[in-house]
Amino acid sequence: MSELSEQGKRIKIAVIHPECGISWNGGSQISAYEMAEHLAAHYDVELLCGKKVGTVSVVLPCIPRGRSANWLANSYIGGIFRKMFGYPGMVIEAATSFFPYLFHLLKSKPDVVYPNNDYGGLAIAWVLKRLIGSKILYTERAGLLSDGHVLKRNMKFKPDHLVVFNEDTVQTVKGWYPNQAVSAIPNGVDLSRFSTQGNTFDFKLSGKIVLCVGTLNRKNHKRMELVIKAMANVPQASLVLCGDGVDKDYYIALGLELLGEDRFIQMSLSFDEMPKLYRSVDLFTLPSANEPFGRVYLEALASGTPVVAPDDAMRRTIIGEAGIVCDVENPEHYAQALKTALVTDWQQKPLAQASKFSWAAVALQYKEIIDKSLMNKNS
Repeated sequence: MSELSEQGKRIKIAVIHPECGISWNGGSQISAYEMAEHLAAHYDVELLCGKKVGTVSVVLPCIPRGRSANWLANSYIGGIFRKMFGYPGMVIEAATSFFPYLFHLLKSKPDVVYPNNDYGGLAIAWVLKRLIGSKILYTERAGLLSDGHVLKRNMKFKPDHLVVFNEDTVQTVKGWYPNQAVSAIPNGVDLSRFSTQGNTFDFKLSGKIVLCVGTLNRKNHKRMELVIKAMANVPQASLVLCGDGVDKDYYIALGLELLGEDRFIQMSLSFDEMPKLYRSVDLFTLPSANEPFGRVYLEALASGTPVVAPDDAMRRTIIGEAGIVCDVENPEHYAQALKTALVTDWQQKPLAQASKFSWAAVALQYKEIIDKSLMNKNS
């Protein structure tokens, strides 16, 4: 049953992400979808997105980043856009979604707007706040990457409450913006979707299977080449590289060169197929640099799969005793960690660790923030 405001009306929450339903390559799309579904147990929720998905989605016209990706990558004009803008797909998404989304929200009058598509959604929420007084709840998924460049830019939209992933970032934000309301809440994982139960893939590969999931782009922080090079020193196992991106051909060529056809495969799967993939492998790894959170680690753990990851504070928090952290920039150290993880009996540790991050529990933490924000609004 939906919560009621002090005026007796149902509290309305608008979750924004135009890319939801179009692609699931980024954690923000999945988080927006999961959050909308779980908050719907407490509020009147709409997920404004580009394609029908779940139970509360509202499809509005725009050009989400996924629909412009091929054109931007393969056309002459797309090349010009790429030179002008760092992420032209997001610019197009923000420009084409602004008025359709704003006009819809002016009619529905949400109490809280929760944008998940960076500055595009924040701009809509900022205007809505000034026109009808809607509160802005925002989760900064970039963390302190590039000395907090993205965070500092997004703070110009003045969210009523900012959510980050760890206490270190909370303290940094308080130092930069003493008056900003900020909380640390981790990402969540849907334990009903990601589990040990269900069908699996039968890979025709040699030895045990190591999985890496991420965007195939040499300019981002995923550093997929590190796992391929490390796996060259793990002859008893094969690598499944799942993802898509502008450098897919480069990574396929590198994998085949260093591992060969019997130990390497690249694949791109739909959102619905990912649980099947995670439970089909023996080990998960992702060597990202300064990953703000890393939802994929949780999805692997929830599927009963142990993890090898970079040695940093966030990875240690996420993985706990259900995997190994190491210096992934050292191929020998990385390879040894992979070898050790593959022969370790992890028992129920991955499942126990994943249970600490269930979406149901995470959504309740967001609910507490929303309720306090609206209480302040009505006081």
